[in-house]
Amino acid sequence: MSTPDQPNNNTQLVGLIPAAGKGMRARPYTHEIHKGLFDINGRPNMERIITIMRDELKIKEIVIVVGYLGDSIKQHFGDGSHYGVAITYIDNTDLERGWAWSVLLAEPHIDRHFCVMLCDECYISSNHCELLRFPYTEHLAVCAGMHVDDALLIKKNYAIEKQQQNITALIEKPQSVSNDLMGSGTFVFSPQLFAILKQAFADSKTVDLVSLLNEQISQQQSVAFFELAGTYVNINDRDSLQLAKYHDRINQFSSYTSSLLIFSEGNEQQVAFTVDRYRELKQFEQIALLLPHNHSIDTQQLDVECIVCPPEVTQFGERLHYGLARLTGDIFVMTEADYSFPGRDVEKLLSYLKEADMVVGTRTTRQLIEQGSTMRGVVRAAHTALGMLLELLWWKREGRFTDVGCTFRALWKTTYEELDPSLTSKGPEFLAEMVIASLNKRQRVLEIPVNYFNRSQSQNRSYRNVATFMRVLLFIMKTRCRQIFKKR
Repeated sequence: MSTPDQPNNNTQLVGLIPAAGKGMRARPYTHEIHKGLFDINGRPNMERIITIMRDELKIKEIVIVVGYLGDSIKQHFGDGSHYGVAITYIDNTDLERGWAWSVLLAEPHIDRHFCVMLCDECYISSNHCELLRFPYTEHLAVCAGMHVDDALLIKKNYAIEKQQQNITALIEKPQSVSNDLMGSGTFVFSPQLFAILKQAFADSKTVDLVSLLNEQISQQQSVAFFELAGTYVNINDRDSLQLAKYHDRINQFSSYTSSLLIFSEGNEQQVAFTVDRYRELKQFEQIALLLPHNHSIDTQQLDVECIVCPPEVTQFGERLHYGLARLTGDIFVMTEADYSFPGRDVEKLLSYLKEADMVVGTRTTRQLIEQGSTMRGVVRAAHTALGMLLELLWWKREGRFTDVGCTFRALWKTTYEELDPSLTSKGPEFLAEMVIASLNKRQRVLEIPVNYFNRSQSQNRSYRNVATFMRVLLFIMKTRCRQIFKKR
């Protein structure tokens, strides 16, 4: 019996990734980033495609056809040696002819059966390895598809009609559907396809490859169906990008490690209480207490990892930055040493983090603010004003904020690594800078209401004042003005 490592076909597949398109449906995301390089939790989606080809289909040679923003793809993947494959690049200068033209351009580099995977399709826990046991050499083409329960997905892709393994019709973006089979962008083609494409392009400037295959079916050419398993997302807009991230996260969420960073002013009296309350959650593999160099806390009495900032790292923002850089988990959670934020709200942050790149707590929901807390009246209004100003100035990024200065937040390690080069603030504006940098990267930032029991007198003295408000306000305004003038 054959196995994925011992295919029952006589040829080793070549990989082909058409990546020349402009990604018009994914605008404005594709103004500066190629759609194949969209980040899915720390990895560009095209890297995932290459990994599937290499590990699941045992492909050693991959041809990538580039056009729009093609240099960014070449720079990222190079010759492929870093990924254990050999990559050949072909430049497509006639983008209006569609991705079928990109397939035809690859002909000089392909002399046997080849697997096409589109660069904007994300596959999670798929069964591509089973294609090696499929008799693809007996067919002109093999189209991979899957059963879906949403007819709209089929209408956005293509419909498949079949009898057992034989496809009887392919309909690109159908107006109506007759079954629940949706076609994907994974194909295995015979090199015979090139001659058919040449003839088609001789008759027409543009060719739709799915429709062309349907014509070949009507002429008795054999086109087979391979049933995909796992999760599939066609990444063509903001929502589908976030959906791909979500599916990838929940697929691995139980295996992720979490780090808690407890920010301390260095003189809190109930640090041990705070550490114990968070440890009781049994959520964190790493709990780190971030201390200034001149702290007065007896750390010998604390069963916790202590991160002591060097003498030159003194301000709020640069201390947080120093601490975040020393976390080891896949997920970072930030809080304060006075237990202003109860442990039960960690579950809220992590629940929403599956849907977002960063989740920020807001202390402005009146019902959740402890009576007597300083987060009332003028203070609450000031925080709300700063959040709404940031929301207004970055309106097109679709964030909704009332408290961008809240320390209690969660983010992915990969999110932080992407933001890190942009984080330069040293003071209390650092928290707002994290949100702004995330919005600039077109990441998803969600704000959720959390309980707030303000107990820290040192925090009040240091940051809850007019000077801090003005500092954050000026930072937000200056940052936005710089971005506007830079574009001009």
